[in-house]
Amino acid sequence: MQRKLFITFSVILLLAILLTGFLSMHLIRSSYLDELEVRLVSNGRLIEQQLEKDKTILTNLTRLRNIVHDYGKITESRITIIDIDGNVLADSFVETGVIENHINRPEVQSALNGEVGRSVRKSKTVNIDMLYVSLPLRQIGENSIIIRLAVDLMEIERINGILFRYVGISIIFGLLISLITGFRVINKIIEPIKEITKVSKKISEGHLNRKVHVISNDEIGELADNFNIMASKLKFTIEELSNSNTKFKALLTSMVNPIIAIDNKRNVIVINPAAETLFNVNAQEVIGKHILEIVRNNALDETFKNIFLSNTETKVEIQIKDPDIKTLKIYTNLIKLEDDPNKTIGLVAIIEDVTEIRKLEKMRSDFVANVSHELRTPLTSISGFVETLKSGAIDDEKTKMRFLDIIEIETERLRRLIDDILTLSEIENTKRSQKQDFNTTELIAEVEQIIMPIATNKNVEVVSEIEQGLPMITGNPDWFKQMLINLMDNAIKYTPEGGLVNLSAYSKYNKIIISVKDTGIGIPKQDIPRLFERFYRIDKARTRKIGGTGLGLAIVKHIALSFNATIKVNSDLGKGTEFIIIIPTKA
Repeated sequence: MQRKLFITFSVILLLAILLTGFLSMHLIRSSYLDELEVRLVSNGRLIEQQLEKDKTILTNLTRLRNIVHDYGKITESRITIIDIDGNVLADSFVETGVIENHINRPEVQSALNGEVGRSVRKSKTVNIDMLYVSLPLRQIGENSIIIRLAVDLMEIERINGILFRYVGISIIFGLLISLITGFRVINKIIEPIKEITKVSKKISEGHLNRKVHVISNDEIGELADNFNIMASKLKFTIEELSNSNTKFKALLTSMVNPIIAIDNKRNVIVINPAAETLFNVNAQEVIGKHILEIVRNNALDETFKNIFLSNTETKVEIQIKDPDIKTLKIYTNLIKLEDDPNKTIGLVAIIEDVTEIRKLEKMRSDFVANVSHELRTPLTSISGFVETLKSGAIDDEKTKMRFLDIIEIETERLRRLIDDILTLSEIENTKRSQKQDFNTTELIAEVEQIIMPIATNKNVEVVSEIEQGLPMITGNPDWFKQMLINLMDNAIKYTPEGGLVNLSAYSKYNKIIISVKDTGIGIPKQDIPRLFERFYRIDKARTRKIGGTGLGLAIVKHIALSFNATIKVNSDLGKGTEFIIIIPTKA
């Protein structure tokens, strides 16, 4: 900017000096010509008076030429006497015979019209620039003549040359002095602007504490003061915005519920970390994109569209399949301007992942239905046999005893079912769990003793391989025993007579691995993932026949969870099944 100002100032200054010089030269030339004209007119009047005194001079051309020549020397000018037809009667510079007719000369034409004629041109007669002045046509005696006087312009050319040199010298020195002065003045003007530019750059880089230090009482000083005030207000505003933004980000980050804000075009403007995790996206990549690119659900997009059209908040429940199958409950709140509540600029969607809740509700519904069914079956059987006995079958001793045996079996089945339900409920309520350290080896041995009679009755061999001195486990010892009893009982139930059930336990890598392996009927691969669901049975008729409630493995699963254990199932249909429980121990 400084260079531009300096160049502009120099050009303007040079043009001003040149214009002043040329105007001065023109003015001097015009003044000089006017002065010459006055002098020539005055001399012409004197010649005119002389001819008036002696009118016979015009009749004697020789005498006229001599007088013209003498007056020409006295007045230092060229004097020409011209008749009314333009013929030159006498000329002080040349002989009359070689001079062409002057009737078409501009100054002669003016004289013929009764005016003082004036013309500046190069003389064709003497070939130099001259000023011609002609007096109006005058009748002297019998002759009408025009007296024309002329002077060469060599003097004015000399004066113009001198003036041109002076103007050139003035331009050089004036320009030099003006440039030095202008440079200092421009530098003084530009320096505060440089300071403001430098500070504004620093502020744009984040150095908000910078101030402009300019001491001046003019507009530049006022600009610097206003700049400093603006910088202070900008710093305060940015700090407020930064604090608000930090609080807003902290609030969004701390919120467990996923949150997405969209504008009127349904493009994402805000998304919190919980929503990023839910939809497996990155905030920087999705900001500005359409909501359908994040939540691929046309029903949700239509809902948002209708909310903007109706200007009414609502809630909706949708299912998404990408990235995972989930059930989401979405609450919407319109974003309105504080200054104009009637103008909506977007909406905020607060998302609640109700997938687990809906699963639990379905499980509860299924559980209630299954429990009702499991209770209704034995109760119906008992009720039916009681009615039969009351109808007269009680008198038949054999029939009575058979019915009473069936009632006893169904009653025992009800008891086992209720016991399993209560056990499962107790295990799920972890607050009631009594945790303590217990000897793992001893408890496994106790389970082996408890289960041995059941195996003997069914003619199933039980082989145990228990590592002595297994690490202590922290938890509920009764639950631990219940878990192993259920696994062993299942293994024996589903192993045919003459089969084998193997119970092994050993420690490795700070973990206790317990295996219950049988040579029973095995489990189809497609049924293994659902083994631990409540009341899930692979063969319902067979399960009821052997007295299963459908809750045994569900109890095993929840007990294992209470020990932070994992369960693996390996099975070959027709060859047998192995349940492996891996329990972490204290290092």
